[in-house]
Amino acid sequence: MKKIHTILLLCAAALLLSACQQDNAEQPHPEGTATIRLALAGAQLFTDLQTRAEEPVADLSKYVFTISGTTISGAVVTDLTLDVAPEGTAQVNAGTYTLTANNREEANRGQGRPWYYGTSEAFTININETRTVDIALGKPRNARITMAVDPSFSSLYENPVLTLSDGTRSITLNSTDQECYFIIPASGALAYTITASALPGSHATDMPQSSGYVEVQAGYNTTITLKANPASGVIIPVTQGDYSGTFD
Repeated sequence: MKKIHTILLLCAAALLLSACQQDNAEQPHPEGTATIRLALAGAQLFTDLQTRAEEPVADLSKYVFTISGTTISGAVVTDLTLDVAPEGTAQVNAGTYTLTANNREEANRGQGRPWYYGTSEAFTININETRTVDIALGKPRNARITMAVDPSFSSLYENPVLTLSDGTRSITLNSTDQECYFIIPASGALAYTITASALPGSHATDMPQSSGYVEVQAGYNTTITLKANPASGVIIPVTQGDYSGTFD
């Protein structure tokens, strides 16, 4: 009887061991990590109103990087923000992904700057591999606005102030040397207001606030030229043509 009991215990132990081994075989292997080296190439940056240059981006800290794809175990990753080291590297689980770069938040800071958004080609990175991933950013996705003054305006007025707004963000230009950047609102137009002081000795009087809307387009510079009717002194903001220079 004891012998039978012992045999049954041994059989049970063998079955338990076999089941544990089978469970372990079915468990997914732990994700293995790899290293991405980020490279933003092909950013078309404004150098002045008429020219552009395609330059690599040196300061990656102004960008948010996200990956989407599938890990080697089949887990789906969607818009996962990467923790990027100062030297431009980030740790990821091995898998197949696309990598996206976006500096929208930085582009809306202060007077603004060009907004770039780009996504890499799909790539596969293996465990312990280090891979450089290039993202071609292309032309900016926002608009640049500058102000110009026509002689008809400067003969009657001085100290012009042009304020632009997209409904949530407002920027003031009071010099032709200044510029600002806006992401295109849904309407495709920015609201503006203009004030100016009458030039001493002219027949003009300090103008009340003038307001309206100006259309802007992504990737283009729009120059708003201030003109004045010689007889009435009414200020007319005019865009030069449609757009006066492109980012790309």
